[in-house]
Amino acid sequence: MLDRVRAFTEKYQMIRPGDRIVAGISGGADSVCLLFLLKELCGEKGAALSAVHVNHCLRGAEADGDEAYVRELCGSLEVPLSVRSFDVQGRAKREHLTLEEAGRLCRYEAFAEEAERLGGARIAVAHHAGDQAETVLFQLFRGSGLKGLSGMSPARDNIIRPLLCAEREEVETWLTGRGIAWRTDSTNLSMDYTRNRIRGDILKTARESVNAKAIRHVAEAAAELGEVEAFLERKTAEAYRICVREEDGARFVFTNAFSMQDPLIGSRLLRRCMAELGGLKDVERVHIEMLRELFEKQTGSRMDLPGDRSARREYEGVRLSRSEKPARQQDGEKTSPISFCPEIPGSVTIRGQKWKFTLYPEEKIEIIPQKTYTKWFDYDKIKKCLEIRGRKPGDYLEINRAHGRKKLKAYLIDEKVPAFERDELLLLADGAHIVWIPGHRISEAYKVTEETRNILKVQISGGNEHG
Repeated sequence: MLDRVRAFTEKYQMIRPGDRIVAGISGGADSVCLLFLLKELCGEKGAALSAVHVNHCLRGAEADGDEAYVRELCGSLEVPLSVRSFDVQGRAKREHLTLEEAGRLCRYEAFAEEAERLGGARIAVAHHAGDQAETVLFQLFRGSGLKGLSGMSPARDNIIRPLLCAEREEVETWLTGRGIAWRTDSTNLSMDYTRNRIRGDILKTARESVNAKAIRHVAEAAAELGEVEAFLERKTAEAYRICVREEDGARFVFTNAFSMQDPLIGSRLLRRCMAELGGLKDVERVHIEMLRELFEKQTGSRMDLPGDRSARREYEGVRLSRSEKPARQQDGEKTSPISFCPEIPGSVTIRGQKWKFTLYPEEKIEIIPQKTYTKWFDYDKIKKCLEIRGRKPGDYLEINRAHGRKKLKAYLIDEKVPAFERDELLLLADGAHIVWIPGHRISEAYKVTEETRNILKVQISGGNEHG
């Protein structure tokens, strides 16, 4: 047992020289075995070992007996012990959790607090191969994907599980052979808990009627699936860098790059985007398939997703975003689009963008530079007060020297500007005539010519003064 656990901890680098290890000790066979083995292994590595016991306050005198036993055991082994008590039943009622869920949350909170108190210790828990098999079957029955079927990781973040390489029967045999006692939690015998039913019915039947090594085989399959999952996660991360543009509250997935991905990687990429926008609760395989189909639909198609999220097909791909709730209006107050007439010369800041307006006599500028966010206009051709605003019905611009007009909406559609971006555009307008669509073009009617006498320079911060 010791040799196998030592090799297992070496493989996953669970215990390193100088580490602090805090072990969760309940008093049951698994945690007692873990404590004795860690005492030996930490001694070999020069690591500091301590323990934490959580009293769930659920079983009265039995729980107090567990606590007393753990105190005595750690005292005899000279292992520092911290004891925490929680009202698990009260928490389960307050947060609408099962007793299993509430107990787990309390335990891991206690472990994390003790690890932090010790300056960043690693937390050792006593899950064994049987627990791994239960976890895998539980996730399988719930409809989990590959990640869930990988079960519990031997070492992840600051959690280590040195006993995943051993079965429960081996643990008890090892303890019995050394005359070491342990406590039995009566709730582990109750069939009221889902995991107990998997252990007491399904896995027992599998061992007796299918294969005596059923538990070990399930645990080994989980380990192999974990390696597959790690490989696929690396491939998904590579595809994510190529296919996805991160936006505030959204993820934009480019069609061309996405279409080149293997379907499996593409589906995982979409799941990652969903997770980053609010987690995967209630997200099922059907939602991922619907997202994949959205890439084949026409521009403007959209779908609602679980968790107040949505997806919309746009020209270059699909945008996944969190649904924004409209801002609440005050009584009698009406919202209105941005509309501002700037002082010329002068400057104004709108939505974090600084618009600077400067007037020059024509002779001061010999060459008009071609820049995206700095433009020059014939100031004398402006008929009304220049206005910075969003788009309105009837907006147009001139697209050629012959005064050919084009509606703003038609221009933006032809330029494949997504509807989402069209609604967010800030424009420079002279009445209904659009002088400049920042990031795109200016109207031909306001271009500087040989007859120009006064030039208006408009620069938006976020562009670049020197191109």
